[in-house]
Amino acid sequence: MRKLYQSILKKHFCLHLFTETYKGDRPGKSKMASLLLMSERSFYDLERGKSCCSALTLALYLLYVCEDVSVFLEDLRGEFEDEGILLIIKGEDEK
Repeated sequence: MRKLYQSILKKHFCLHLFTETYKGDRPGKSKMASLLLMSERSFYDLERGKSCCSALTLALYLLYVCEDVSVFLEDLRGEFEDEGILLIIKGEDEK
């Protein structure tokens, strides 16, 4: 179950990070890596989906990079619900 959560979060975060990085008015990869307190290599791996974000990286992203935190979280919730994850947590029947 945990691996499924991580996989969904990794894909979701990677998509949002990629989108934020390549917007016209956003800083380049080097600056984004600096904002997230990571090396450029680690940022590259994160952006390409080779690794999942840490709790600290997620918090920094939501606080200083993400333009609309509520949209990010609602989209993530939707992806979790598409997999039936929240139904399992709440103790309801799976799809």
